[in-house]
Amino acid sequence: MIVNRHSKIGLFGNRKPNNTKGLFLFDFNTQEKKYLADFPEWEPQNISIDGKRIAITRTSSNTRAYRTDLVITDHENETVLLNTDNYCIYDVEFNAKGNKIIIVASKKKPFCYDLSLQQITAELPKQIRTYKGDLDPENDTFLAPCENTKDTCYLFDFATGKTEWIKFGTKAMISRIKFSVDFTFIYLITETNVLYCFDRDYKIKWYKDFNYLGKDGGRINSSDIFQTENGQLLAVYASSTESNSWGAEYVVDATNGEIVNQIEAYQFRGGFSSDFFENKVLLYTHNTIDLITGKVSENPVI
Repeated sequence: MIVNRHSKIGLFGNRKPNNTKGLFLFDFNTQEKKYLADFPEWEPQNISIDGKRIAITRTSSNTRAYRTDLVITDHENETVLLNTDNYCIYDVEFNAKGNKIIIVASKKKPFCYDLSLQQITAELPKQIRTYKGDLDPENDTFLAPCENTKDTCYLFDFATGKTEWIKFGTKAMISRIKFSVDFTFIYLITETNVLYCFDRDYKIKWYKDFNYLGKDGGRINSSDIFQTENGQLLAVYASSTESNSWGAEYVVDATNGEIVNQIEAYQFRGGFSSDFFENKVLLYTHNTIDLITGKVSENPVI
């Protein structure tokens, strides 16, 4: 499931007993579902910032070799912009305008594809991990960690097709990057269990070392970075702690890195899935959780 907070559009897949029609879009403004009848068995990959274009995939039904069917479609006018089964797709990322995408595929360098020109326009470093990175729509660039080099990220410019190396000075492998809601700061998590906040000149504003919480604090290095809609609070999770095998989530003050709330997970509650609206995060159960109170909604949002 993917929620685009900017356009207030969600993309949800997986046929289940309560969802026999499969892939659908959900408009949080109108509370309307739009089933994608031509793609019921497909899985969500991404949504463009304006919410008009979506990337979806499925295991290919057209080739013998292991490949992925990839479709980019403008769902408002039902126009297919790209339909290919040439690759085994790992990740797809849109640029700011939604007219270019980064495709990460097996046995090939990641590349930028121009949907208007219908051609590859640039290659990216093989070690970039786009699913751990984030788009900066103001500059139309994408920042993501390097898989095998400490303290290294790649900054890809969609306009020029060039990639720049970025060093933050953490001396550790970077496992996750996220821009702040207003794009004035960069948050990142390192493999050494530290959450950092940098300004746009890559200077440290604050950091929070979760190792100081001890074994009961767990490890956050596999966590995504969640943010409230106003950007005042962050949240990260530890999949398990010494006292809770279901894990815990830590709510952090975005101005100074201090932990302001700890939420204990429990069986069947569902883990954190996506940023939602106001102070809430969407869970995999389609319920929401309030980062301030820790309260889970009584009913799913869709």
